[in-house]
Amino acid sequence: MSRIHLLDQQTANAIAAGEVVERPSSVVKELVENALDAGASVVTVAISQGGIREISVTDNGSGMDFEDARLAFGRHATSKLSRIEDLDAIATMGFRGEALASIAAVAKVTLETRPPEQEEGTRIVIEGGELREQQPAGCPHGTRILVRDLFYNVPARFKFLRKDSTEAGHVAELVERIALARPDVSFRLYHNQQELLHTPGNNDLLSAVYAVWGRQTAQACLPLEAAQGPLSMSGYVGSPEIARATRGQQCFYVNGRLVRSRAMTTALDEACKTHFMKGKHAVALLFVSIPAQLVDINVHPQKMEVRFWQDGEVFRLVYHAIRTALQSGAGIAVAQNEQEEEEEGSGASGETPHPEPARPEPLPPLVQRQLPLRLADQPRAETPAAPMAAEPPETAVSEKMTIGALADARLAGTLFQTYLVLELGQDVLLVDQHAAHEKILFERLIARHRHNRQSGERLTQDLLVPAVVAVSRSELQAIQDSEQRLSELGFACTVLGPASVAIRSVPDTGDRALEPEAAFRVALAALRQDTMQAEDDIEDFFYQMSCKAAVKAHDRLSDDEIQQLLSDLIQLDDPYQCPHGRPVIVRLTRREIEKRFRRIV
Repeated sequence: MSRIHLLDQQTANAIAAGEVVERPSSVVKELVENALDAGASVVTVAISQGGIREISVTDNGSGMDFEDARLAFGRHATSKLSRIEDLDAIATMGFRGEALASIAAVAKVTLETRPPEQEEGTRIVIEGGELREQQPAGCPHGTRILVRDLFYNVPARFKFLRKDSTEAGHVAELVERIALARPDVSFRLYHNQQELLHTPGNNDLLSAVYAVWGRQTAQACLPLEAAQGPLSMSGYVGSPEIARATRGQQCFYVNGRLVRSRAMTTALDEACKTHFMKGKHAVALLFVSIPAQLVDINVHPQKMEVRFWQDGEVFRLVYHAIRTALQSGAGIAVAQNEQEEEEEGSGASGETPHPEPARPEPLPPLVQRQLPLRLADQPRAETPAAPMAAEPPETAVSEKMTIGALADARLAGTLFQTYLVLELGQDVLLVDQHAAHEKILFERLIARHRHNRQSGERLTQDLLVPAVVAVSRSELQAIQDSEQRLSELGFACTVLGPASVAIRSVPDTGDRALEPEAAFRVALAALRQDTMQAEDDIEDFFYQMSCKAAVKAHDRLSDDEIQQLLSDLIQLDDPYQCPHGRPVIVRLTRREIEKRFRRIV
């Protein structure tokens, strides 16, 4: 007797549904994508109990006639493909013909639909994959699908669902990301009859960003646009001032489809190095357009994974576009009121924080300096003004100040022997002396390293007295094996014996030399761990070098040293963040200061 037999249709459908329907957000994704494919300009999503009890998706799209409404629930029934060759150029969100069949197999589904040209619509009821009802019905044109009691007939799947608030959060995040991809469509999202999202649908991407992520994010978005061969991209990247602790506000789209892409994620991370602090992530909304035959979206039933014909080309396009946007849009940002930041962050969860009143701390007296600092006559690199993005309704974008403004600033003093205080018009500028010097040194080290590689000559600082360093036998062996590599980095040393070497030169950092032994040991450790193979590894090494050589917090600087520091800072193309991503300069407006003193409200 044969042990192999065919599963009944209901069981087969329930198993297949597991590939498409993972949780309530999976249902919402499939239904919203169908609505967009139907040409909807308004899409309303309403859920209750996180979508576990009920999901409703309503659109004003093309609708279906009586016959198509029933066929739509058949497995592999679709209007978007007709032959295998169509898979090479998919232009719709859906194409597999599995979504409705999968959803109907694990829930109770009611469909009401009507094409605009017909006076009568259709109502269909399916429970657990079995047709219960199909009859004519009066309904608005478009489609409304009601999904109730998700996984009611698959208890093994039902028990893995999370609590209502968690599932609702997944649905909200998904609808937000789809809404950002389609600013021409108005989206509304309700949970337990409370509106969570409403986008205008005015075909302005920044307005959609404003509706989804809030005013602060919309104001700090830097536009980007690039093209390379058959590829093009557009979108926004957030400035470092609105960096996030997670990747929750990073959205990638390929031909309008929300995707996960390792190439795009890696390119974003690499482009943001030195602009963002370690552990912080950029806000990003990236749209890549690519000929359909050069990307495969038929990888997984959920259609979130894509394969490019060449990951490297996509990486380069995204990397350079983001890098250019961050550099051209950089500037001295206005420090935001802490209370405004808290209010801005409260929108996502719907909860309003109630912080305790801040206790004023006494400020130490400024170290007054009578010498006015004016650098107007100093040559400086031209830094383009930040491009201003289109302004969303009812927002006021604060223009960023570029580094050249320091030339007209007046030195008012130092604070905590760490921050340089400058007055400029109606603003106060605070410069972190360590971060500023660290950035200057880092840029010098990188520039000299590139010069060395291109010209073959070594720009190093020779030591008047060689520094003798004790080493172990294994370290000595690493030094001898890496002599050429050390020379490329700017170190020259002589072996004195089995346990010591003499350092004769170090990388050139200008007027403030590296501490020889500390710098040498950092280089030696990196070489022994074999972590200096790529240019990125070398940059990490120079991060550490510049940090060690820079003036520290609490170092007292003379007037001449301060003037030289600021003069050097002006020469940089991108002086706004230190190599670790911390801000170098913070700007306080007079308005903000007077608000703190309650002179204005």
